[in-house]
Amino acid sequence: MKVWYFHGLESEAGGPKVDFLKEVATEVYAPEMDYTRHKLFGELFRKITKEGAPDLIIGSSMGGFFADALASHFGIDTILLNPALHSRTIIKKLPYGNEFGSINVSLGSEDKVIDPYKTITKLQERKKEFNLTLGTYSHRTPLTVFKDIYNKAVINATK
Repeated sequence: MKVWYFHGLESEAGGPKVDFLKEVATEVYAPEMDYTRHKLFGELFRKITKEGAPDLIIGSSMGGFFADALASHFGIDTILLNPALHSRTIIKKLPYGNEFGSINVSLGSEDKVIDPYKTITKLQERKKEFNLTLGTYSHRTPLTVFKDIYNKAVINATK
C-alpha cells in the first residue's frame, strides 16, 4: 500500500506515526510541509498526476485539511486526524473536487485547537459518508489510536 502522510502546521516531518507507516506500508511519502508556501497544494496535485495516486492520504490538523482537499480530486481514501477543516489561521481556502474516497476521521473530544464538534458539523454539511472515531484525547492523536484507525481503514478498504 502506498501511503502519504501530512503532518500538522506546528509539527515536523517524521516521528512515531511515520515510523509505524514505514513498517506496514510498501511505500511512504511523508514530506516536510511548509504550509506558508502558496504553491504547496499545486505541487502535491502535480505529483499525483505525474507519479500516480497513493492508496491512502493521512493528514493531521492542517495536514488533514490538505489531505481532504487533495484526495477529493482523485477519489483517494483518507484518514483525517483532528483536521483543520475550519478555524484555520492560515490558508483559508483550498480547491475541492467531488471524487471523495472513503473518509476516516479521528477527533479528540478534549481538543482545544480544532473544535471536534464544529468538525463533525462541517463534515455532515458535505452530505458525504464518513467514519468517525471520537476519543478522549486532545489535539495530538496518540500513537495507539493512530494504529487502530489505520488498521481499521486498511481492513475496510480491502473488503
